[in-house]
Amino acid sequence: MGGNRVSFHAAGVSPARGAADALIARSWQRSIAVHRLDPDGAARPRVLPASAVREHREPMQPVLEVARSGMESLFGQIRDAGYIVLLTDAQGVAVDFINNPVIDRELRRAGLYVGGCWSEDEEGTCAVGMCAVDRLPITVHHGEHFLANNRTLTCSAAPIMSPEGQLLGILDASALHSPDDKRSQHLVLQMVDATARMIENACFLRRFERQWVLRISTRREFLEVATEGLMALDGSGRILAANQRLLHDLGQSAGDVTGRPVEEVFGIGFEELASAARVPDAPALTLPVLPSGSRCFGLPRAPRAASVAPAAKPAVAASPRPAGPLEALAGSDPCMGANVLQALRVLDKNIAVLLLGETGTGKDAFARALHEASARAGAPYVAINCAAIPEALIESELFGYREGAFTGARSKGARGKIAQAHGGSLFLDEIGDMPLALQARLLRVLAEREITPLGSETTVPIDVQVICATHRDLQDLVDTGAFRLDLYYRLAGVTLRLPPLRERSDKHELIEAVLRSEAKALQREVPRLDATASALLMGHDWPGNIRELKNVLRAALATYESPVLGVEHLPAKLLGPARGALPPPRLSSIGLNEYPAGDADHNSPTEPEALLAALRQHHWNIARVARSLNTCRSTVYRRMARYGIVEPNRRN
Repeated sequence: MGGNRVSFHAAGVSPARGAADALIARSWQRSIAVHRLDPDGAARPRVLPASAVREHREPMQPVLEVARSGMESLFGQIRDAGYIVLLTDAQGVAVDFINNPVIDRELRRAGLYVGGCWSEDEEGTCAVGMCAVDRLPITVHHGEHFLANNRTLTCSAAPIMSPEGQLLGILDASALHSPDDKRSQHLVLQMVDATARMIENACFLRRFERQWVLRISTRREFLEVATEGLMALDGSGRILAANQRLLHDLGQSAGDVTGRPVEEVFGIGFEELASAARVPDAPALTLPVLPSGSRCFGLPRAPRAASVAPAAKPAVAASPRPAGPLEALAGSDPCMGANVLQALRVLDKNIAVLLLGETGTGKDAFARALHEASARAGAPYVAINCAAIPEALIESELFGYREGAFTGARSKGARGKIAQAHGGSLFLDEIGDMPLALQARLLRVLAEREITPLGSETTVPIDVQVICATHRDLQDLVDTGAFRLDLYYRLAGVTLRLPPLRERSDKHELIEAVLRSEAKALQREVPRLDATASALLMGHDWPGNIRELKNVLRAALATYESPVLGVEHLPAKLLGPARGALPPPRLSSIGLNEYPAGDADHNSPTEPEALLAALRQHHWNIARVARSLNTCRSTVYRRMARYGIVEPNRRN
């Protein structure tokens, strides 16, 4: 494949074949001459971090709210063939996707992930990149991709356009592996294009819901279920906008029709349209198209009235809405914020939630908040740790048993945890440790919504919201046969990854919040953290995450006496190995302690000044300082604590 690509490169032509040859050939030429890309380059597609993705998502929020339903419908039709669905912005950055969790790692490596950058200037010839340039549906299959790393992919993309002809986004269906014959992708492209048109029309209808809208089709019978054209009108019958399909069929641009009376385009007066819109179940109107004389059919829709508060009640200033249980967990960390938004999106929709994260990242707290934010909040919340119960007992714990089911059973039997959670939420922690034989029974329960207690022949209907959590890699367990693939699909309706404490951007706020919470639990005044103690807490790696932080602060609160909680109240493990004497609390005006600690590895007399210079150069942005020093943020914080360097906004 690599040799063929070099020869194509040298000849200045594309290896593409089929109906899209010309478009793909031009894209190859741009990739070589304009973008100056190497077709045999080994770099993987760039994937943006969550903070950068948020900048691309926010302008697309109106489209995202509409597009998700269409994406889910499309994914449901093509999932079993190995496809995933991406939604990108006009720059080709993936802002939403629906994937198969089993191949999550492969998809991330291939760039088929939220944050993946698929513009033509980065990836050369590819479906999303070409769609952004040509504004046409396209399939780029296997070797038609410009870069060698993408040669196994097949990608079909279609544009989502505004009435003004601006590119709102791009819908893409891609697969890591597919048949060699490009014709196998023809139906996928048609499905992607049809879904993109549905999203485009839904955006149009939402945007003009306060205006008159004329729905148009060339077939009277399908007008209500397969609208082709949409036109928005103001109260006088002048055209405000039309969708791209209608403009294409009329052979006109948005500028040609905007502002004109509707009768100049369809030969029917606005009063007749308005009268028909007020009649329930009115038949479709025949619309003569001017000047051609051809005809189509239309259904007018009246503007939706804005909701008005009852006049009888005096206006009262709305009080700020308190943050809900889920929002309270998000803090200001972008990753947690995205998790909360995703959780709220599936709330009360009977979709299983899978929480992934290291031990101590707050999976139980997130599950409980999910329950408390739902309509099931008044019903039971039942949690069970699958790793803490002996394998011989876990089945009876989950499903219950009738009297005499086994030796030692209670005389009246017992209800299992699943039955106890009926009407509420069931939290299965450490689901990765569930025995394989029991997984089959749990799968049956989730599919049939009923349980059979041990020793019983009578089934009991159950209604529970299932929330699972694990610190283990379920994909690895599936690959090794330790976890059932079909159960994985059932549990991973939506998967949320909780970041470890060391990666949270709101670590300082979280430390302060836990300090307040633990002080309240111990009925003590909330102390002030001194600068050195705060720096040590910020610099620690926290392998035990939030659970470890709580234990450290609770122990410190139990021993401090003064209004200030200092480094002497913290455990020795936070000081690091082979640490020299702690810096004195007195700080000079430039932020350096008088006597730098004598760490064997970092006792150079110039290191404090170098660190301080880097901090000032990067305006005390710790992440940038860490990058400039080729180290991590936790090391920067530890060195700041070692030398008594305090951020300007936190000095006394």
